Amino acid sequence: MPDRGFLQGSDPSPGARAVFDGNTGQWLTRAELTRRVTDFAARLEFPRKALGFVFASNDAESLIAYLAGLQAGHAVAPLNPQLDEAFSARLISLFQPDFIAGPPSLPRPPGYREAESPHAGQLLLRSATPNRYAIHPDLSLLLSTSGSTGSPKMVRLSWRNLESNARQIMEALRHTSQDCTMLTAPIFNGYGQSVVHTMLLAGGSFALTRARVISREFWDTARAAECNGIGGTPFFYQTLDRLDLNSLDVPRIAKFVQIGGRMPPHLATKFHAIAQARGGELHLMYGQAEATARISGLPPELLPEACNSIGFVLGGGQLWIERDGRECADMEEGELIYRGPNVMMGYATCPEDLARDDEQGGVVATGDLGYRGQRGLFYITGRRSRFVKLSGWRVSLDEVEQLLAHAAPVAAVNDGERLVIYAERPGAAFADDVAQLAQRLNLHPSFFEIREIDAIPRLANGKVDYPSLSGGVRSALTR
Repeated sequence: MPDRGFLQGSDPSPGARAVFDGNTGQWLTRAELTRRVTDFAARLEFPRKALGFVFASNDAESLIAYLAGLQAGHAVAPLNPQLDEAFSARLISLFQPDFIAGPPSLPRPPGYREAESPHAGQLLLRSATPNRYAIHPDLSLLLSTSGSTGSPKMVRLSWRNLESNARQIMEALRHTSQDCTMLTAPIFNGYGQSVVHTMLLAGGSFALTRARVISREFWDTARAAECNGIGGTPFFYQTLDRLDLNSLDVPRIAKFVQIGGRMPPHLATKFHAIAQARGGELHLMYGQAEATARISGLPPELLPEACNSIGFVLGGGQLWIERDGRECADMEEGELIYRGPNVMMGYATCPEDLARDDEQGGVVATGDLGYRGQRGLFYITGRRSRFVKLSGWRVSLDEVEQLLAHAAPVAAVNDGERLVIYAERPGAAFADDVAQLAQRLNLHPSFFEIREIDAIPRLANGKVDYPSLSGGVRSALTR
């Protein structure tokens, strides 16, 4: 089984710093990280290609387990260690992973035995009946399509997808071995993984911690690691704006990256100015899990004038606008279509899907509506499907409705900034149900708005009349 790892052939020096673990205050050099990943990978031998679930926190032990699964040539599904136990059990029962890695507190599901782990802080479980399902030789990573809702629908990514997108991002952000990025997202999240992959490929370094962004410990980590870069969703920048970057004593941070939705123009303008004052730059980027991580980026030189744009397609890719099967002219709205080496192999909703060939042919319809404007810049105007990105998490509106259906008849609508939940005569405890849902999705309750309604409007076929509800949201916002 061939090695597949971002540590292979990319280190500028074995003694170079690779990862700073803010939880322990310790650096791992490139050589030490390579040794520990290799040691863990040696414990992952199976008769044939295996499937691994890695419940990953932002610490060195989880990172090593994740990278070891990739290096051993297996298919890895990184998951939230705080995922609801019922959802975790559901996924494990459905996909029957051959090995499971995670914190020592991880529940031991039936049919798995504890194996010797090379690291005290990491639990390793092996299936008593491994290799029950065939896995495509190209499959490397499985990503959930709906954040933390527990959906079994996952994006199938190949090693080519991961490596090519890491290289695209590295070139777009002009990363070098001198860069050190502070990780703001979990490593089970697509953005967190893209930072790990890109920095290792560039020969640079990154810092991680389990501490929250609003905590002193988080910024102590960024300072101790001497990070010069950081990135996150628009919600991260809203938080950073409230914290006041200059008061955090991280003077080296000058390279900023924004992902996960449109940044408000006033924040883009503000952080562009902050970056310039520090001798750095702000990069606005756009992407999807179906294209591994990133699709396009706006060059800092075009800020702040073009701050509403998602920029140009990354190197090696093609992006165009399509409507009714034809390519649109400039300024004509349609769906964004992307072609590139980072496009997924397809989806998996059951273990039998893991053996399927590439079903996309390198092309994905993004589901986003937009147009190509002046200078060839691309702009997004809306979303076709029933998904919403909140604080970088991709959440299925249909699944939100399913998870609240026990409490009241509901309909969920995206207004672009938050999720509006219409509920028919909800009980007194409904707000608590929504708050629990927000916690399950790792989202702040402010991302949800509850609206009581006498009857949810429906079409003649009995389905919810979402356009009617969406119109109500727009009207309310404009009053």
